[in-house]
Amino acid sequence: MKNTDDFLLTQTITVGQAKQWITDKDDQAKEALTNFIYHRFYNRYIKHVKSMDSGFLKMAVCCLMIETIESFKQGKKNTKPTGMGKKMFEDFFKSEKSNFPEFESIYKEFYYNIRCGILHQAETTNGWRILRSGKILDKTNKTINSEMFVKALEKSLQDYKTVLDNSTFTEVIWQNAVKKIKYICENCKVSS
Repeated sequence: MKNTDDFLLTQTITVGQAKQWITDKDDQAKEALTNFIYHRFYNRYIKHVKSMDSGFLKMAVCCLMIETIESFKQGKKNTKPTGMGKKMFEDFFKSEKSNFPEFESIYKEFYYNIRCGILHQAETTNGWRILRSGKILDKTNKTINSEMFVKALEKSLQDYKTVLDNSTFTEVIWQNAVKKIKYICENCKVSS
């Protein structure tokens, strides 16, 4: 966001603080948790990926973010179960069609040829190409503009933050976010 305090939020937050905010469930706690979620994505990924000059790196990071943002929305511990990752992309593109027009209709192709191609083979597959110009999606020529894709993902992140800001802890969107934060806290424990 705008100042160094924003960066420090994700560097100094403790598991204990996150758990206390979940317990408190007041306006201050909601604001702290919303900012924590937003800055977790923005400071770790968005602010860095915007300055990258590699479309492939941008798309790899974007794929990681899509799966994780959607797991926050759905309150999922992880996306390891077979088929879960693909479902995350389907659900994400369905709910984010205003930022990603036409992606809902190609979510399977995107998942297998972009996400899996880049993350497992370090390349796109089946003729798909990553560019840094043109339309966000050109289905005919099988191209994705990584610059526009990052901007759309940043908008989706901001939209998610706005929904959290305007919702109460009793709503499903918050119940799911709290589940995910609890899983994150659990992952911070050191096994003996």
